[in-house]
Amino acid sequence: MSPGPALNDFASRVLDSQDLELKRLVATGLAPLPLPELLALQVALFREADEEIAEAARSSLSSLAPKIVASVIREGSQEEVLRYFATNSKHPVVVEAILRLREVPRDLLAQMAPTLAPDAQELLLLRQDAIVEEPAILDALAANEELSTYAERRIAEYREHLLPRRLEEEDEVDILDLETEEEDEEVAKIRVEFAAIESQAEESDIENLLRASEVKIRTLAVAVRMRLARGASPLLRRILIRDQNPNVALSVMKFSPITENEVERVALSRVVVDDVLTYIARSKNWIRRYSVIHSLCQNPRTPVNVVMKLLPRLSARHLHQLSRNRNVSDAARGRALRLYRIKTQ
Repeated sequence: MSPGPALNDFASRVLDSQDLELKRLVATGLAPLPLPELLALQVALFREADEEIAEAARSSLSSLAPKIVASVIREGSQEEVLRYFATNSKHPVVVEAILRLREVPRDLLAQMAPTLAPDAQELLLLRQDAIVEEPAILDALAANEELSTYAERRIAEYREHLLPRRLEEEDEVDILDLETEEEDEEVAKIRVEFAAIESQAEESDIENLLRASEVKIRTLAVAVRMRLARGASPLLRRILIRDQNPNVALSVMKFSPITENEVERVALSRVVVDDVLTYIARSKNWIRRYSVIHSLCQNPRTPVNVVMKLLPRLSARHLHQLSRNRNVSDAARGRALRLYRIKTQ
């Protein structure tokens, strides 16, 4: 996060000084400093070895009106100030200011989650951008003894739909086992059939062929479709990559000669399973291409956590376009807009 205003020379001298009277002046809030800098110094003096000064700083900080503290937080404050008030203030106005702060440290949100009141829990659950970057926030919130029914339901929804789903280890083994499986007669027959169709088809007929052939392919057993995916022809690839079984679709990506143009088309497709889009984003070969990155970010099916990691690589023009794209998630649009403003400053 942005560290907030830096301590000026006077503030630095205070911390390094052996003058207890000067430190006492600051700790009690009487020093002529802007409020953000004064609070940063008081938080530092709160840990002062001299107990009298530490207590004066603690007393001064605790006596501040919550609205004043919230105002300083919203305007940008030192991270240590945020952490102090997150730990030592439970006032709803202060808590809300911290939760809404755009660049609040994600670990701080996880630290606050177990003790948040129900209203604050709802505010935290609005921070999809932070939750995607730090999924531990959900675990911490789930441990809250005052967890509301609404928050419990939203946590379950986020875990299912917002956070990335990992392939089960046994699924991955099934895909790798393709290396040693021999094609059976059914697979060989289908390959010959599709080779004949493709050799005679015109480009204008491809979509009709896809629709007609897809119905037939879908009726095959998963194991057969997975074997077909290995070394699949272009027409078979276009059908199998859209398979709703992740193992089948991933087999196309891993075990067939897929081209760069095909990858760009798949990255933009709204009918492929999320696992395929995640696989493309993790592939060092494919993710070097800017067009692939741009397509993944535009695709509403791309998992939010993947989009968040790719957004900084987009140009300012594409970030601006994405910030206005209602098809993508609120979290992605919000971050795209922030990155656009940073790049165009």
